[in-house]
Amino acid sequence: MTEQASATAATGMRRWLVVGDIGGAAQFHVGDEAMFAANLQLLQRLCPQAQRVAVSRDPAFTAATYGIAAVPRLGFADCANEAEREALLAQLCAPSHAHWTQRRPAAMEALRDAHDGLLISGGGNLRSIWPAFLYERLALARQAQRLGAPVAILGQTLGPELTDRHRAMLAELLAMATWVGMREQRSYQLALALGVDASRLSLQLDDAHGLGQQPSRESYLPMPFAMDQPWMALSFHPLCDPNGSDPLLDSLAQQLEQVAQLTGCAPVFIPHARADGAHGAPWSDADMGRAVAARMRHTPVVLLPVMLPEQVAWLTAQAHLVVSSRYHPLVFGLAAAKPCLGIWSDHYTRTKMQGALAHHGSAHAACGVQEVREGRLSRRIAALWQGRQAWQAYLAAQGRMLVDDEARRQQALATLLITGQMPEVPISAIQAGQAPAAAVDKPASETPSSRLLSPNAFRRRSSMVTEADWQQFAQDGYLHLGQVLAPEALEALRQRADALALGEVYNPAVQMQLDTGGAYEELPGAVERFEEGTLRYRKIQGLEHDPLYAQLIDQPVFKTICAGMYGAHAAVSIFRAMVMNKPAGHGTLLPWHQDGGAVWQLDRDPLVTIWVALDDANTANGCMDAIRGSHRLGLLSTQGSTLTEDAVRAHCPPELTVPLEVKAGHALLMHNWLIHRSGLNTSPTPRRAFTMCCMDARTRNLLTGAQFPVVYGSQPSVPDAYVQQLQADLAAQTERFGNAERYAQDLLATNDKRQAMIDEATQYARSLEAELARWQQGGGAAQEGRRAGSAVVQMRQEILDLNNALKTAYEQGGGGGQEVARLRQQVADLNASIEALHQSASWRITAPLRRLYERLILRSER
Repeated sequence: MTEQASATAATGMRRWLVVGDIGGAAQFHVGDEAMFAANLQLLQRLCPQAQRVAVSRDPAFTAATYGIAAVPRLGFADCANEAEREALLAQLCAPSHAHWTQRRPAAMEALRDAHDGLLISGGGNLRSIWPAFLYERLALARQAQRLGAPVAILGQTLGPELTDRHRAMLAELLAMATWVGMREQRSYQLALALGVDASRLSLQLDDAHGLGQQPSRESYLPMPFAMDQPWMALSFHPLCDPNGSDPLLDSLAQQLEQVAQLTGCAPVFIPHARADGAHGAPWSDADMGRAVAARMRHTPVVLLPVMLPEQVAWLTAQAHLVVSSRYHPLVFGLAAAKPCLGIWSDHYTRTKMQGALAHHGSAHAACGVQEVREGRLSRRIAALWQGRQAWQAYLAAQGRMLVDDEARRQQALATLLITGQMPEVPISAIQAGQAPAAAVDKPASETPSSRLLSPNAFRRRSSMVTEADWQQFAQDGYLHLGQVLAPEALEALRQRADALALGEVYNPAVQMQLDTGGAYEELPGAVERFEEGTLRYRKIQGLEHDPLYAQLIDQPVFKTICAGMYGAHAAVSIFRAMVMNKPAGHGTLLPWHQDGGAVWQLDRDPLVTIWVALDDANTANGCMDAIRGSHRLGLLSTQGSTLTEDAVRAHCPPELTVPLEVKAGHALLMHNWLIHRSGLNTSPTPRRAFTMCCMDARTRNLLTGAQFPVVYGSQPSVPDAYVQQLQADLAAQTERFGNAERYAQDLLATNDKRQAMIDEATQYARSLEAELARWQQGGGAAQEGRRAGSAVVQMRQEILDLNNALKTAYEQGGGGGQEVARLRQQVADLNASIEALHQSASWRITAPLRRLYERLILRSER
């Protein structure tokens, strides 16, 4: 800092109120805390004389953690609905409350005069999903404006979900800011659209970008794994119920285990947020980590606790590979020049992730959750690992350039933080994605042809698309749009396509097809890369994931066209974006066809294809032929695609055929139902063209139900009404199936019991039959019964006699030992007779005799 700046600091800003999404022990989010910590360090370094006061959900926790004063939030988070938030905003901002004393909120009290300042840190970004932050920051900004205090907004993502009311609030907030910092290109453009002057607007890295570059301190926790061996940092928020049985968990765990075995990287899970059921977070990152670890069969996962931001930033920077659905692990990894892959789950997370990656020229290094479900994650990570050395060198070179940009930004910001005044020179933006001047060993997916180009490289027609143009398009089914590419962009796009085909560039989201020169029906399938690089390719698809071609897609004229076809309110997605090539002196004859129908497996037909010539397209090199006005016929077959011979004879006579010749850099708008074809390239030069098929973002794949990448507008995360109804019907049918299954299981159990009873009864009946047969074989049951009866009569008499003898012996005092012995022998003989009878008759006959025998024995023993 200069002597003049130091002198100014002594008499300049005396207090900065810092607002972010900072929580406490119960609700702690590493990313939000990291941005807050980084901005505290920035204030301390640039404006050491100023007092720092934080607005926090848990002031005691924040004060203890950061060693600064902290005050409670304004209460918007406790409001039940929008009406309560509006009432609280009106109360806080009412002029009658300008002289509050005891009732004045501490956060308002912290802003006392023009020597104070309001710094709005990143975290809890400005979107309708979290309205409390919008209201709170607007209330504080109004207070700052009333006092004449400066407002600095740093490291924000705007939207993309904004209601009309929230959009107006956001525009008011940005208008009051002296400095506005956006961390991705989409937010930067939205800020411009909301009226922010470019002189107050900064495109910056995330606030916490440099946090992990701090050296390791003794306070860092010892790690329960070998950090000097290859390991990958994993961070996932609850992508689904971690306690449930969503197939996503199995797919994610299986692919991560494959990557671990392929790369030798030990998986280490670094959670970024604790659960807080009171704030709508029933599951934590740790729950997700445990769920994934439990599904890995052969690979142990190190599960770490939630740590402080500086610890997480430093630790992530030591990893050899970073895979995350959280935003800040990518920020920390990229800052340390580590290969990173982001997994986005909605439009907001995609905007953030691709924004952070784009600063480092790697916007394509992100994929959606659907790709994880489809098993494509492991290939993406494996490709990233395979080219890691080139990636690290490239990212390091990018990082050096970004550090210089960040130093210039902070130098300008220092003037505001110290004096409260804007710098005289305009705020410089980082050179997102630009390659450094020094030659570096770039990864295959980043070559000079991939550098992002200035907007001037994409020429815009001043009149855009006129009403006369639309009428012409409605009549013919095609429209010449004129030049859309400057020579600089045209050459870069050509080089990019050829570099992909030659293998000089690798993007796992891109696939390509070889042109064999044979019949259209015999063309080979698309592959990720050719075994040997070649320029004899027919098409390269998936280019919506390429940062350079994404710039071409993002042109206003194309947005205008889609708004005219699908409505200005509708979000637009890409079905396919590709380069079609007719190799020099080669090419495949593409027969007459229409683009659409059941062959595409979509729930509705796309209507718009935009075709941009990268080379001159003419009759000599196989330009397209079309049948003017044929789109008005509709699809000639519900199957779509190639026309039958009868349809060709009926609708494609030579006199109606129009060659669609287009100059390089010019574009053509085509209706998808327009009948068209293309011939062979007999010229010595290739004929390349970029084509993209745009459609209503609500379009779904009929086989998977998946939607497609949104390029214009935003698609609500809530499913369409008919999809919700289908989901409700499916849930009801699933419940009915479950009830039926349980009833069937009860019937089976009852049937098993009855069958056991039948088996027991059958066994008993068979035993009776066997007994009857034995009796019949023994000479007749009647005769046996008579003998048994006679034996019983005789034994009864003997028993009576024996009883009398025992009585007499007892009355006479025992009768001597000989008499007792004789009686015992008589009893034994009687027992033998009973046993004999038992062997020849049923137990029912002998049972009474046995009981009698037992009584006689007892009496004789007395």
